[in-house]
Amino acid sequence: MSERVDRGLLRLADGVEPYPAEPSDEALAESLGLPLDVLIRFDMNTLGGGPLPAVVRALAEYDPRRVVEYGDQAYRRLRAAISAATGAPPHRIIPGAGADELIRLVTGMVLGEGDRVTVPTPTFAMFAVEARLAGARVVEVPRHDPWQQQDVAAIRAAAVDSGSRLIWLCSPNNPTGDAYSPDAIERLADGLDAVVAVDAVYQELAEVSAGAAPESWSLLDVQERLPNVVILRSLAKAYGLAGARVGYLVVPEDMAARFEAARLPLAIGGPSEAAALGALSDRPAARARLEEIVRQRERMASALSAAGWRVLPSLTNFLLVRPPDAPATAASLLRHGLAVREYVSGPLAGWLRITARSAAENDRLLEALGIDG
Repeated sequence: MSERVDRGLLRLADGVEPYPAEPSDEALAESLGLPLDVLIRFDMNTLGGGPLPAVVRALAEYDPRRVVEYGDQAYRRLRAAISAATGAPPHRIIPGAGADELIRLVTGMVLGEGDRVTVPTPTFAMFAVEARLAGARVVEVPRHDPWQQQDVAAIRAAAVDSGSRLIWLCSPNNPTGDAYSPDAIERLADGLDAVVAVDAVYQELAEVSAGAAPESWSLLDVQERLPNVVILRSLAKAYGLAGARVGYLVVPEDMAARFEAARLPLAIGGPSEAAALGALSDRPAARARLEEIVRQRERMASALSAAGWRVLPSLTNFLLVRPPDAPATAASLLRHGLAVREYVSGPLAGWLRITARSAAENDRLLEALGIDG
């Protein structure tokens, strides 16, 4: 009876496949019978190494008495700080509780029951999860091989042929680590009767990887020319604030008022906003940490390649790799308390995604693998 009632009351009668959530540190350590401080998460694309000093200071200065009151619903200080870092006009910055909430916001603003969204795959799973929650159909444009990026002409053709209202493009892409140039994104979006939403949460890491200046890979100029481009950014990767859940959209001028009206008014809590303001106050320190992470990523890539692994080039803080025996490798590492992302089925079966972390943590990984690095 309860199943019949549920199917009648809920809008999506057949449910939706959820995001493949990972266990918490505590749950994973307990399942392995290991102390929590032995566990290292090479599977989560987090930076490791603790918060930036400016974040520590900001949280220490945050008055705990403020948690009983609501914060600034307009996020004036946060928007000003993001604007100073990116050049985006404050009124076109839409803050949210991490990229996931903002993916839901974009999806809900563009898609409805029966609409279509084009998604190049493999990519971040939340694009498809949120589309299906909206009752939309996902049109996938798969890669022929993990290292072979889809041409934007093929993505555009799939969107036009299916009548998609939305295209999600993750650039740099999770989990493959490659990116589309601003020119390619402009070719995709130009004249298209659809919103092109670009997940650019790894932009800062891509800039460091390329030896480029901060914001030199920004899509703001593309957005100025093409009012159907929406940009998704986050402080999780660039500033090490994954646990604070602070992200933002940059939307075209003509969409700004409607997105502002639709966003949740107090999605980011006071302590998280304080951490974000602290991080944004010392952008050189944040970039210096990313530079070290990129050096560590390249060190790991060289060591794994020398050991005979297939290693894809990356513009992010992770590597997509193919060892001789991925399941055995992942299981062996996990017994040492080192978690990596394993793909057990689909086009990435046999591949692993490994996050580059601190030098000491990466040393533990290479030592457990018996690889000199």
